[in-house]
Amino acid sequence: MLDRRLPGSLFLLMAPTLVVAETLEQTIPFDYDVNSGPIFPVIESFDTQGGQRELTGVTFEFNHNFDLEMFVESTGPTAINSGDFLVDFTYITLYQLGTVDGGKKEGGPSNDPPFFGPGAFFAESVTGALAAYDGVPGNDGPDAFRRNFSDTFTVTQHYDGADPDVLAAVTDVGQLTTVFGGFSETFFRWINDPNWPAPGLFPEYPDDAALWISTPTFRHSGDITITYEFVPEPATAGSLAALALFALRRRR
Repeated sequence: MLDRRLPGSLFLLMAPTLVVAETLEQTIPFDYDVNSGPIFPVIESFDTQGGQRELTGVTFEFNHNFDLEMFVESTGPTAINSGDFLVDFTYITLYQLGTVDGGKKEGGPSNDPPFFGPGAFFAESVTGALAAYDGVPGNDGPDAFRRNFSDTFTVTQHYDGADPDVLAAVTDVGQLTTVFGGFSETFFRWINDPNWPAPGLFPEYPDDAALWISTPTFRHSGDITITYEFVPEPATAGSLAALALFALRRRR
């Protein structure tokens, strides 16, 4: 005889295995002098609560604000015109999920935490007219100029099961000390070479004829929003399914 309760029984068995993803979010502000080196934001790790939940993804949203002052000075013997040279400046950010001196905590599991680049700042094709060196190094005379650059933008990066090292790095109990900084690159080229005397292998300021480029002020501020996506641990869902099956057998 056909048991008309069977479809309902199957539903009772299967339903507990359906899980709904949940999220946890935190926002960490930052504001630092890039010239002074990296900073160490402290974030809350993802806690599995004793294996009761599993991290399936993590999203990092970086809101960047950059403010740069560039100082260009000539120690050359002749004047040069705007457009005779070009300077391209790039700052590439890096974010590392842990410190290399022990990972998340003393004696931690990793001395090689994962890192990624969440954006870059550019000041491109900088040029200007400069008089011959006035003999006073570092002053704001006709042989030098200052330029200010700024930019604001957002970068979002998502990691899931295809990036197990990232998920493992943020999974722990308690807090995780991260590293946020980067490195800069300055590219210079002559468009119209003034043919000044060539400096030595290691040019000396201000004795050698050259253009000198520095960044007296360089600030990076904003915030990082981290969103954890998680579900109950598969073993937990399996236990619920087993309980449903046991209850079904008892009713029979």
